[in-house]
Amino acid sequence: MPKIVAATEMQPADGDLKAQGALPPSRASLFASYLMCVLCGTIWGFVFEKSRVFEVRSIRGQMVFERWVMLKMFMGAMGLSAFALSYTALEKPQAFKELREKFKDECDRSVIRATALGAFLLGVGMSLASACPGMVLAQIGAGQKNSLFTIAGGIFGGFLFGALEPTIKSVLIQPPGSYVFPREKRFVDEYLGVDPAKVPHAIFALGVFALCFSGFLELVSPFDRIPEETDVANDCDNVFECRSWAPSIPGAILGSLQFLLIPFLGSCAGSATAFQSLVALPFLLTNDSKRKELANSDSSWLSYLVKYTPDRLATQWQIIYCGFCCVGAYISSTLSETYGTSPGLSPIECFIGGVLMLFGSRLAAGCTSGHGISGFPMLLNTSWVAVPAMFGGGIVSAFLLKAIQGDDFYPAGVELL
Repeated sequence: MPKIVAATEMQPADGDLKAQGALPPSRASLFASYLMCVLCGTIWGFVFEKSRVFEVRSIRGQMVFERWVMLKMFMGAMGLSAFALSYTALEKPQAFKELREKFKDECDRSVIRATALGAFLLGVGMSLASACPGMVLAQIGAGQKNSLFTIAGGIFGGFLFGALEPTIKSVLIQPPGSYVFPREKRFVDEYLGVDPAKVPHAIFALGVFALCFSGFLELVSPFDRIPEETDVANDCDNVFECRSWAPSIPGAILGSLQFLLIPFLGSCAGSATAFQSLVALPFLLTNDSKRKELANSDSSWLSYLVKYTPDRLATQWQIIYCGFCCVGAYISSTLSETYGTSPGLSPIECFIGGVLMLFGSRLAAGCTSGHGISGFPMLLNTSWVAVPAMFGGGIVSAFLLKAIQGDDFYPAGVELL
């Protein structure tokens, strides 16, 4: 299969494939790649809905340590993702090296002003809207009330960051010689001086730990012992009709999708870039030369946005992938007859939360799945900063919200406008 360059969650796609050394993909390989987007997106949405992690009680409950659905799923996904990356590093070292190279510019950004701050804002947005860039897709598919306001906020947040990026870029970039993580040591193993031959084994060990931790949480807090007032009867004739699965299982399935995304798309799981590409849709009305002129301009406020124009696989795949996430969640909720039963938050909470989570994701150059499921097990230094910062933002804001909202912290139901 010819090499196909796909935009990762953590790096803007370049407008010139030749500049990246990529070969034009054949029609057959393009078809296979688009088909993989459809398949993986549908599976992602289906199992996301089965985990019930998209519900308000799951997200906010996790951030105040009252429910553990989110962490069970997160660790399960990280575990299988680590196995996929370990396999790639061991059996296809060149592909693993190329995958890592896509994240090389991460160390140019300030760890505090960009990565940590952005991830913290992402966490605040998660608590406020009870969503993340990938999770809101399952909410749309499952018919959760007011989730469209979260999508709208996310698109606006992507536009806002894209419009501001050329102006604030100088603030985000680390001055030469002041890198917290030098470019030549942008991964944990490089920073610690680990033998490259041991990297696949280290990633595998991280995966084992993540799965064991997910299993431990399931033992101490079984998913079928959720208080009756927050649950729905799980009567079902077959597994696909069940309302919910043990969260670690959907998480493991999500992580295993990396076994398909890496070879077929040359990229890893991520969702926030899809919002940025949606913002850039109007640029399809301009010609290639105009887009290249804007992308290479240092003065235009459109220079960042235009790089995400969905005019090729590299910037299209996440839109297709995320679109079919909604389809997968709809199929799952229809089979279990739970479509539209999950209460949502107020439109203002959803919209502002959506703005914060997308602005934060772009500032941190990665979202929950980009940093947590992909970057962290890849041993990217900045992801090891972003993930704790993200949970930190979510925890602090959730406790503040609970103190302010009281009984309304877990809404029984919110009507659409």
